Amino acid sequence: MSKKRIMITGSGGFLASNFIRQMIYNKHYNRLYDIVSIDRVSEASILNSIYSNKNHEFYIADITDEHIVNIIMEATRPDIVLHMAAYTSVDESIKDPSNYVLNNVYGTQVIINASIKWKVKKFIYTSTDEIYGQLNNENEPAWTELSPPTPRNPYSASKLAGEYLVKAAGSTYGLDYYITRCSNIYGTRQTHNKLIPRTIKSILDNEPIIVYGKGNNIRSWIYTSDVCSAIIKIIEDGQNSEIYNISSNQEYSNIEVVQMICNAMDSGYSLIKHIEDPRPGHDFRYALDASKLKMLGWEPKVKFKDGIKQTVDWYQANRYLFR
Repeated sequence: MSKKRIMITGSGGFLASNFIRQMIYNKHYNRLYDIVSIDRVSEASILNSIYSNKNHEFYIADITDEHIVNIIMEATRPDIVLHMAAYTSVDESIKDPSNYVLNNVYGTQVIINASIKWKVKKFIYTSTDEIYGQLNNENEPAWTELSPPTPRNPYSASKLAGEYLVKAAGSTYGLDYYITRCSNIYGTRQTHNKLIPRTIKSILDNEPIIVYGKGNNIRSWIYTSDVCSAIIKIIEDGQNSEIYNISSNQEYSNIEVVQMICNAMDSGYSLIKHIEDPRPGHDFRYALDASKLKMLGWEPKVKFKDGIKQTVDWYQANRYLFR
C-alpha cells in the first residue's frame, strides 16, 4: 500500500511541530503517511521547532506567496492538506488587525486555491473556539458545533473568515474539507507569549508573573498530544464538510492555572502580580462540547495536572529555547 502524503502549513508552530513529531514517532502512522511542510521561519528561533527527519520534507515558504506555494504543491502533490499556519495572539491582533487579515484570511485563500488546483483529496482547517465569542458565566452550557459564531476580536474574526472561505470552496469547487475548533492548547514548544509557558519562564527567571485583573477568566485546556490524536481521528474517520469541536472539558481560571504551575514548580507564589486588564472586551469563558468528535471513537487521555507537570519538566530541561 502506497503512503499518503500530508502537507502541513506552519510546521514551525506549536501545534504543527508537535503533530509532525507525533506522526513520525508512531510506527503505525509513519508507515501510512509521509509529511511535507512549509513555514516562513519569521524568526531564527522557529528552527528549534522544525523536526528534521527522512519522512519529513520541509520547505521555507510564506503562505501568502501564491507562486511559491504552487511550486511546492506541484512538486510534492499532497493527498491531504492540514492548514495550521496562522497568527494566534489576541493581544497582537488588537494592535495590528491588518496583519491578521493578510495571513489568516488571504493566506488561507492561497492554500485553498493551490489545494483545488492540485486536486488535494482532503483539506483540514484548524480553527479556534474563540469564533464562538464568550460565555458570560460558569453555568452556561458549552458550545456545540451548531452554536452561532460571534467573534469578539480581530484574531477570532480572521479565523472565522478562513472557515467561510473553506466552506465556500467546498460548495463552489467541491473541495473535501474538515474544520476543527479547538479549546486552549498547552504543552511543549509553545512560545512564551502564551499563559502557561510565560508563567513557567517568569518563575525560572524570578520575574513577576503578570495576571490580568483577578485572573477569573476561564478557559478549557487540552494537552497537545490529545489535539494531535483528535486531528488524526478526523483525517481517518471524519465526515466530509463537517466541523468538529476538540476539547477535554477541563476548565480552569487563569489564576488557578498560574497557581497549579507554581505548585508543580514549588516556587513562584510571591511573583504573582495582578494588573489592570489591558485587553478591551476580554472574553470571560470558553467551553466546548466535543460529543460529536467522541462519537468517532476519540477520547482525550491527559489530565490537566499531569499535562502541566510534563510541560514544566520539558521547559526546565530546555531553558535555552527561551533565550
